[in-house]
Amino acid sequence: MLLSRREYAVHRGVTVAAVQKAVETGRISLIDGKIDPEKADKEWAENTNPAYNTPHTSDSSSNPYQKSKIMKTTYDAMLKKLEYEERAGKLIPRAQVESDAFAAARTARDHLLMIPKRVAPRIIGQNSISEIEYILAKEITDSLTSLCNILKGNNKGE
Repeated sequence: MLLSRREYAVHRGVTVAAVQKAVETGRISLIDGKIDPEKADKEWAENTNPAYNTPHTSDSSSNPYQKSKIMKTTYDAMLKKLEYEERAGKLIPRAQVESDAFAAARTARDHLLMIPKRVAPRIIGQNSISEIEYILAKEITDSLTSLCNILKGNNKGE
């Protein structure tokens, strides 16, 4: 059964102008001014750029070209956002974070390992557990405060 251009446009899910352009450019052929839908569908698929070979629907998930184009656009936008945030000072390189975290952990370890050497002379001779606990708690608090000052870039703690 042959179709008019308007009927074929409805069949394809495209505009009449798209069908008219396909006829004018020779992408589909006419038979006595009408369109054979089976033959025209094959010609349309063979002679049309895949980027434009999809029906005008809201679901482009069936076309791999459209999917890849959407993915590329999405990734490009995400990269531009990351570049902007890095330049705006909101992001820092991962290697720098890892290096700073390692240095902070090493400083914390060094400070905490020094507590026994600093506290031992003050604990000797203490008879009260509460006094020993107070001395230890104060030394730990002082070490952690000092460590916080160092990590904030305020070297008063050293």
